[in-house]
Amino acid sequence: MNTGVSLNPIFIKSLVNVTKNMHATMAKDDILAMFAGVFNELLPDILFSIRLINPDNGQLDLVYANGKLKLENSHKFFITKDSFAGLELSEKQRAHIFSVGSIIESDEYQCLFECSTSGFSYLLCDRKRLYGMINVEYVKDIMTLENDKNALISFVHLFVAALRNAALIKESILLKKYWEKLLYRANAPVVTVDRDGHIIMLNRRFEDMTGLTKEQLEGKEFSSLISPLQRANVLPELQRAMDGEPINNMQMRFYLHSIDGDNTTRSGEHYSGKSKVAHIAFNSAPVYNNFGQIETIIFVGQDLTLINELQHQIIHSEKLATLGQLAAGVAHELNNPLTSITVYTNYLITKLAGVIEENDLKKLNSISDGAKRIQFFAKDLVSYARPSDDHPELLNVKSVIERSVSFCEPVIAENFAKISIDINADIPKFTGIESQMEQVFVNLITNACFALNEAGGNVIISGTCINDMIEIYIEDNGIGILPDHIDRVCDPFFTTKDVGQGTGLGLSIVKNIVDNHNGEIFVKSTPGEGSLFTLKLRVKYDN
Repeated sequence: MNTGVSLNPIFIKSLVNVTKNMHATMAKDDILAMFAGVFNELLPDILFSIRLINPDNGQLDLVYANGKLKLENSHKFFITKDSFAGLELSEKQRAHIFSVGSIIESDEYQCLFECSTSGFSYLLCDRKRLYGMINVEYVKDIMTLENDKNALISFVHLFVAALRNAALIKESILLKKYWEKLLYRANAPVVTVDRDGHIIMLNRRFEDMTGLTKEQLEGKEFSSLISPLQRANVLPELQRAMDGEPINNMQMRFYLHSIDGDNTTRSGEHYSGKSKVAHIAFNSAPVYNNFGQIETIIFVGQDLTLINELQHQIIHSEKLATLGQLAAGVAHELNNPLTSITVYTNYLITKLAGVIEENDLKKLNSISDGAKRIQFFAKDLVSYARPSDDHPELLNVKSVIERSVSFCEPVIAENFAKISIDINADIPKFTGIESQMEQVFVNLITNACFALNEAGGNVIISGTCINDMIEIYIEDNGIGILPDHIDRVCDPFFTTKDVGQGTGLGLSIVKNIVDNHNGEIFVKSTPGEGSLFTLKLRVKYDN
């Protein structure tokens, strides 16, 4: 006969073992296993059940029973006033706890096991949430019921404390993972370092901007990322940040590294081996621990890369504009000597016809033709460079394209391009600003020529009229455009060319002009096969 566990040496031993083995990071199933073992030692001849629920939804999570349960009651929590022993709940707390799980109040104890006749239960509850329930039941002898109740209440409190710690640890881990995920996916570069200046965490944006992975950077000294040219300016600011002084606008430059062997960054951007530079302006803030000591320093950055690129591109564009004006001036000055060459060559051809050999006469004709060609090109160049008066007029598609092709002759020859024009003569006119439309076609033809391989290729310009819309196609069989770039080709300053070889403004200007003419531009491309630009302009019939 059980004389009560409260004075039993097993009780003392079990209590000591529980307090000794219980720790904050125990998993929920480990906690259940530990207390089930304790109850089996304390109550070897008594039925008991431990049912744990998910505190968030009230559903049964884990169940332990040393006997056969009644199926109809296994998910129900029948409680009496004794089930709240040791708990003083306010009405608000009671209502909250009763809202979770299938709790049913009863004046008399409802047995959970099939063969039991009486028993008692304790709610596993900490006034804020319900974790489950312990049921202790008897088949015959109930003389020890009160003693068992008094003895188990101590373990119930320990059980609840362990479950609460497990829930808090789980919530902390979930919250930590959530904030890490949120921080990792933030659009601004973020780096945190410890008191010794070693990187302990960084986000994906910083990885993308530097081309270095989390594994490569964690544990590395943040100061080691500073380029030698910047050390004199940045190190003092970084040291002030490490001393706890908030720092604003600490600018650092990082050279983009390849993450894998195919010269591809984490963001999928390809580069040709020349270092790309990421410019970041960091603001710092210290994070203190409970003792008022600096625990970590967080650096939140602003990407200045695009701003710096824009500044360089604007400067480069201004240089190009100045060069264009200079070229137009030079072309204008060429007219006088070209006129003299043309006039005197024609004079010599007339005077020497029949006197000199036919081959020498052909050479004079070639000189005259070359001079005239330069003269025409110079005239067209001056016309192209002249500021537009912004007056729309009726334009002939074929004439505008042919004149644009003449502007591009040096580029066409340099890239060994073969140009073919197939424009129906009966295509109606459209309303536009001539110089701007010439600029559109010059850019598209030039890009098509640059896209060809070293051996040259074909650039086909064709056009037709469909449902009062003029459609012009400029197609090349060059290197094509990568799928990741196809939606960005018309973005301002976007270019895949090396520094100094392109501004990234051409197609952006083209799109802007076409939009202002109420037209549309589309691009299709297959890498390695070529690209097709389609220009749609609204018809304006000439009455």
